[in-house]
Amino acid sequence: DACGQTCHRQRRLLLTNHDLGMPIPSKELQLGLDFSARLPELFGSTEMGEDVLRVLNDYLRLYLRIHEDVNGELPHVRAAVKWAAGLR
Repeated sequence: DACGQTCHRQRRLLLTNHDLGMPIPSKELQLGLDFSARLPELFGSTEMGEDVLRVLNDYLRLYLRIHEDVNGELPHVRAAVKWAAGLR
């Protein structure tokens, strides 16, 4: 939570900005910093739904299925409306 702090810059760690309470000479090496390449997330972007084309294709498949279902029910709805109009 110290990442936004700006006071006592000479006492703060490089990546976390944590205040050690004592000055760190600028020529000192901060051991234990891991700069190896890693995935930024536990899952890749495609597994989390960030692949736009995949999401769009899924949407289009669902849309077409719903559209077909609605078109299949439309004759029944029209018949029900016609029948209900005769009840007056």
